Amino acid sequence: MLTLSKKSDYALIIISQLIGKKDFVPLSELIENTDLPRRFLARIAATLVSNKLLISREGRVGGYVLSPNIDSISLYDFLCIFETNMDFLKCLKSTKAKCKYEKICTHQVGVRTKLNDVVLQQLKKTKLVELF
Repeated sequence: MLTLSKKSDYALIIISQLIGKKDFVPLSELIENTDLPRRFLARIAATLVSNKLLISREGRVGGYVLSPNIDSISLYDFLCIFETNMDFLKCLKSTKAKCKYEKICTHQVGVRTKLNDVVLQQLKKTKLVELF
């Protein structure tokens, strides 16, 4: 079911802290400003670097800065980095799991064909930076 995980939420916080910054921001400063756990924040930042949303630099003047291509990434593509399920109903998962209410459910098709598609299309049209 589409619910933002802590990873997505914390990644958005990292990005919000870097918006408008020209210089590299050290991890220690991100931790100080957000009060998020160091190891978790470091892993999320590394994931953002490997997905080319952040640029990292080691050393005394190192840290993180937003990648120039951050302007072109959609909210959908961003969420796909951290989220494993982008459906609104558990039964819409791509797995072939049987729903115990399948015989009486009248809304699954409507949700799948209407709500889920509309929301996913909107996420694909919305740029990540538009959130900030």
